Amino acid sequence: MKKRDIYRPMFGLFALQPPTYLWCLLTDVPYLSNLGIFSIVATLYLIPVYAWYEKKWDELEDDAKSVGWPY
Repeated sequence: MKKRDIYRPMFGLFALQPPTYLWCLLTDVPYLSNLGIFSIVATLYLIPVYAWYEKKWDELEDDAKSVGWPY
């Protein structure tokens, strides 16, 4: 697992908090008891998911054959 596998979902967590908080204000949904906790759990879940995805993507790129002129 690489640092980017951990940092990417954490960055997403922080980046999504302002619109999430605004959504809660507009819809009268309690932020901390609903979406705040879910965001943290989803972030922890996404760390190994991103690690797996990046590993598979790298394998696909390594297996790809170049076609045409190399640039």
